[in-house]
Amino acid sequence: MLGLILATSLLLVACKSNPTTTTTTKPATTTATTTKPVTTTATSTTSAPSTTAAATPTGDQYGGTWVEALSVAPGRPIGYPPEAAPDSWSDAIMCLEGLVRMQSDGTIVPCLATSWTPSADGFSIVLNLRKGVKFHDGSDFNADVCKWNMDLNMNAKQMGTNNWKSIDKVDDYTIRVTFTSPGNTNLAYLAGGPTFQISKAYFDKNGLDGVRWHPVGTGPFVFKSYETNAKLTYVKNTSYWDPTKPYLDSVVLTVIADSTVRKLAFQKGDINRFAAQGIDAVNLQQAGYPFETAPGGTYLLNPDSKVATQPWSNINVRLAASYAIDRESMCKALGFGFMNPAYQIYPGYPSMHINGLTPTTFNVAKAKDLLNQAGYPNGFKTTIHSNTRVIPADYTTAIANQLRAIGIDVTTDFPEAGAWNNMYYGGWSDGLLNNGFGNLSNPNMNFMFYFTSLALPSEKNPPGLIDGINASLVTPTVDKAKVQAVIQLLYDDMTLIPYAEQVSVTFYKKGSHDPDANAYGVSWPNFWNCWIDKSAR
Repeated sequence: MLGLILATSLLLVACKSNPTTTTTTKPATTTATTTKPVTTTATSTTSAPSTTAAATPTGDQYGGTWVEALSVAPGRPIGYPPEAAPDSWSDAIMCLEGLVRMQSDGTIVPCLATSWTPSADGFSIVLNLRKGVKFHDGSDFNADVCKWNMDLNMNAKQMGTNNWKSIDKVDDYTIRVTFTSPGNTNLAYLAGGPTFQISKAYFDKNGLDGVRWHPVGTGPFVFKSYETNAKLTYVKNTSYWDPTKPYLDSVVLTVIADSTVRKLAFQKGDINRFAAQGIDAVNLQQAGYPFETAPGGTYLLNPDSKVATQPWSNINVRLAASYAIDRESMCKALGFGFMNPAYQIYPGYPSMHINGLTPTTFNVAKAKDLLNQAGYPNGFKTTIHSNTRVIPADYTTAIANQLRAIGIDVTTDFPEAGAWNNMYYGGWSDGLLNNGFGNLSNPNMNFMFYFTSLALPSEKNPPGLIDGINASLVTPTVDKAKVQAVIQLLYDDMTLIPYAEQVSVTFYKKGSHDPDANAYGVSWPNFWNCWIDKSAR
């Protein structure tokens, strides 16, 4: 279930700071969720939650293999960031590292950049790079390689690079990133997948085909093998720049498409972590497994509204669908206490929740009347394409049945990752995407990712949306009123149709420890910090 957050938050996972390196310089930007200075000391960047799953390591914590289950195989290459998508970034984060790292409270901590200094006008940031770092092939990490990597992503127009103007080498271990405009998200986006570093020497030797499915980075684990559509294996980097990490000998990502089979594998002890929801979460809690909860994102429908001849371009059709969904009953029946109804995006987050919003509560008669006003008294045919890595099939089935009840003839489609990505970034023309919006500490990063990037090209933005996002983006700190103005625009236009907000629950095999569980608001373990009791290896 935590996969909902994947699409955005894994843009922001990078690596842990070296406990012996310099502190950072406070940037000119902050977030609405924290006033904590962006300064990292030598002792700690996180505190472990007080749960069994995140216990403090004691004794000999080195050794063992952590097995993580994937619901789908990577849909895009894992070894070449310019062609990657969030799922492929997440499948390579133990191998590839970025410049900085963003925690859930908005704090930025070092990674391959040890410190940074923003310009007074906010148009650029100078970053000092970590010295002495080697790629897994033995080649050097330096400013030339860093610039090469970032230029590749910028030229490919990767997500998160749309505000990059240039990447310049200052000296062998210093770069300057210049932006097209100042903004309160610029530093945070340097924590994203487009800053993931791969070996230029390995690329030059093996070419694009040689790196697509063979990531060669600087991370705590080295890529060993990929059994297509079945298993990814990484082994410990014994020359990692942080000599205390990682604790694990290896990490295995195994593809188990069926959620019931994944649960059985977890109960057998074959995998170390299992994201559950509904009755599965209830049963595992009752069985006494260690678990963590975290705020989730929003489940929603993205309509193909850009083409005027499509039914979903009509606001009354979108409103009809919203009134047709019985959110309260669906969340109660399928959520088992881990899902809340949502009438706007991110209703559970104070910086985004709009008080007094008039909800489109369940009303079949009103929904049918709106369809009639839109010119579809007998309904129409449509398809719901559901993201199987994010949305449980039961939710798609429930929504399809509720839309059928007002006369919309729905076909459900559960595409594999590659086909989903093709629609998500290339467009679709026959209905709805059943999707999830993850939440980041800076709401403007959500807006940029979902409304100003290459994502969701078939969804039409309402007039004034981009201007509203830009106005919210350029304030020195996040302005709650400007954020809520954007969400109000989306709601008034019913640009997308939210229906549920999740509470994410992750269970751990006994003896498996993830000290960063729930620390960053991301859906993937920080494998370099995970460890396993001797008795559980």
